[in-house]
Formats: sequence, structure tokens, C-alpha cells
Amino acid sequence: MNVSLPMTLEDFVRRKVAAGEFQSADQVVCEALHLLQDHDAWRADASHKIDEGWEEAKAGQLSTPEEVRLSLAARKESWKQAHGS
Repeated sequence: MNVSLPMTLEDFVRRKVAAGEFQSADQVVCEALHLLQDHDAWRADASHKIDEGWEEAKAGQLSTPEEVRLSLAARKESWKQAHGS
């Protein structure tokens, strides 16, 4: 497959290879596509969670502000432990 890029993106790819971050232009493009796949998956997951939350809200399944605060605090602590903070 051959792909044409705008000059600004070609320059970007060349700079990444020249800086030694990647061994080839193909690697830069593959990494970019993997990131796009991850982004698409994240968006689909977020959209699904929003839809679930909306349905729960419509059904009257709402959390109190205190429940939300406690949940966020627990998630923050979990994230800090997982990331060594």
C-alpha cells in the first residue's frame, strides 16, 4: 500500500526517524495507526458508558454527591497506587 501525506506530515515523519525515535517511516505510520485504533476504542467505550449512564439516570438510578465523591476518591487512590505516586 502506498500512502501520500501532506508535506507537513512527511516532514514530521522524517524528523521522527532522524531523531532516532523510529527506524523507518513505516514504523512511524504503524505507531500512528495503533494510536488511532486505541483512540477509536476509547471513544467507543466512552460512548457506551455515557449511554449506560443516561439510561440509568432516566430510570432514576442516580448517585448522591457523596457517593460520587467517595467513588472518585477511591479511583484516584487506585490510580496513584498503580502509577507509583
